[in-house]
Amino acid sequence: MSKWSFAIAVAVVSISGSAVASAGTPQRDSGITGEVRIGPTCPVERPGRVCEKPYQATITIRREPTRTLVARVRSSASGHFRIGLAPGRYLLVGQNGRPYPRSAPQIATVHSHRYTAVQISYDSGIR
Repeated sequence: MSKWSFAIAVAVVSISGSAVASAGTPQRDSGITGEVRIGPTCPVERPGRVCEKPYQATITIRREPTRTLVARVRSSASGHFRIGLAPGRYLLVGQNGRPYPRSAPQIATVHSHRYTAVQISYDSGIR
């Protein structure tokens, strides 16, 4: 076997080996990516001062219209999350406090081969 044939054989084995390794974990090419924010974070908003910040929260995702539980996702400290989902309509419900912080449920539609961006806003209760 020439050194070129050997190099090609090694490359083919490497490529097929990595394909097999990733075949066990299906990757979705659609889902929801989101940002969670809370505000107001100060009693009086002044010019040049933003009174909201990223918020770490648990979001429950339910299939619409059946309301079947699909997943729960937690946003990072920077307020971001990403979850792979099949195309369809979903109800996103943020875990609320008693009485605050609170967020309103919202509907998100996931389309084939793309991620839908959402923003979830929490009311801190500061007045």
